[in-house]
Amino acid sequence: MTQKRKIFVYVSLTVLAAAILLFIYIYRKKIGKIISPFLMAVIIAYLINPAVARLEKRKIKKRTAVIFIYLAFTMILAVTIVFIAPEFVNNAKELANTLPEIVSDYQKIFSRFISSIQSSAWSADIKNAIFTGIENEAAAIQTYVREFLQKAVEVLIGTASIFVDLLLAMVIAYYFIKDANFFRDTFLSLIPGKWRNGLIATGREINEVISNFIQGQLLTALIIGVLETLGLLVLNVKYSFVLGLIGGIANIIPYFGPFIGAIPAVGLALLDSPMKAVWTALLFIVVQQIDNNFISPKIIEGRVGLHPVTTIIAVLAGGQFFGILGMIFAVPFTAILKIVLKRLVNSIAAGT
Repeated sequence: MTQKRKIFVYVSLTVLAAAILLFIYIYRKKIGKIISPFLMAVIIAYLINPAVARLEKRKIKKRTAVIFIYLAFTMILAVTIVFIAPEFVNNAKELANTLPEIVSDYQKIFSRFISSIQSSAWSADIKNAIFTGIENEAAAIQTYVREFLQKAVEVLIGTASIFVDLLLAMVIAYYFIKDANFFRDTFLSLIPGKWRNGLIATGREINEVISNFIQGQLLTALIIGVLETLGLLVLNVKYSFVLGLIGGIANIIPYFGPFIGAIPAVGLALLDSPMKAVWTALLFIVVQQIDNNFISPKIIEGRVGLHPVTTIIAVLAGGQFFGILGMIFAVPFTAILKIVLKRLVNSIAAGT
């Protein structure tokens, strides 16, 4: 391959990738609604596939194994709804009812803080600089809270739609697993023979990345959520079930998740006493150390093959453009993009 042709291919691929990303960003809401059940199906398929494989080794057909797992999941969900959901719902209702009181308490704390600055011996310039910074941060926090509440309301309104998407996703996941060989062979039949081995190798790498992320991160989040809930119950922090759930879900976000999950719990504990807030913060630190040193290394060995700096940049970019979901899916997307680009560059360099 000549140098000019290589440059043309590189530029063309870059422009094409940029155009695809721009299209996805512009129409992200519509695209999101269309592919939502398919993404959920992929997650479900990866979650239950190890269990299906084990059942297959016992001479159970794939479709029978999937149906059996769905039935088992339904039974577990029913037990959870009967025994755990009521406590969680009560926690959520109580938190929603006392939210204005919590806001009022923090407004009083904030007012006392402002008064102490005003009565201090600091110069007027220092006081003005502090007040300006506080006003800017307060405005940013208010905007974030307002957007968060709006999205929460939208999720509640769309609960029925989410339930329908989940049912559809379970059906799609059933066919993804049952007819996996059919989908693979059909796709490969559309690809020129000389590219098939490369695509198969690329697909295996991508499959490993997605599997590690979905199975590992969700299982880790579940364990972390349970540990944090139990710890909050021991410390007698209000709304332990809701706060533990928030902590577990937030843990899916690399690096920033543990801090995001700890803020609501520490903030609510602080209203009871500063010492309880300190113990709550220590709880989250200890749980995170357990995760870093024992849980994650066992469950997600190697994770997704990204450097920590790359992971941080990906999470920040995902959050900036696509919010919380962007932060969650930024890492596997970046890892997949890395695999594809690496394969393309090696293929072009080899002249194939």
